[in-house]
Amino acid sequence: MQQLIKRLSEPKVLGILAITYTTFITIMLLVPSQGLLPQQDGIPYDKAAHVIINCILIVFWLLFFYIKENKMMAVITIYAVFGFCLLYGIIIEALQYMFTTYRQADMLDVVANAIGLLIGVGLFRKVKDKIYN
Repeated sequence: MQQLIKRLSEPKVLGILAITYTTFITIMLLVPSQGLLPQQDGIPYDKAAHVIINCILIVFWLLFFYIKENKMMAVITIYAVFGFCLLYGIIIEALQYMFTTYRQADMLDVVANAIGLLIGVGLFRKVKDKIYN
């Protein structure tokens, strides 16, 4: 198990995972999703999906930069990754508004994205030392 974690912890592998995941969610957020996420009793499951998607997104990117910087990450790097991930979410919403007829932009999605990013930063800060020490 340690060898698997060590192998997955190489910057090249983490970079490929982060890029692949980002590409995957970009495609998934721009294709039709009719009926993929149900809504029950007014609970918008798509907002929960945005939180989870963005939590995973920022954890992948933070792990990549953490390992790339030899486990010495500056706080400014965390802010930069957070900012770029948030900007990415805003751009996706703008693309949905401008280029799709089957998706719509929603400011609450941006809020859900930001919440997911904050949870992801907290998760990263709590587990990085447990994983890599």
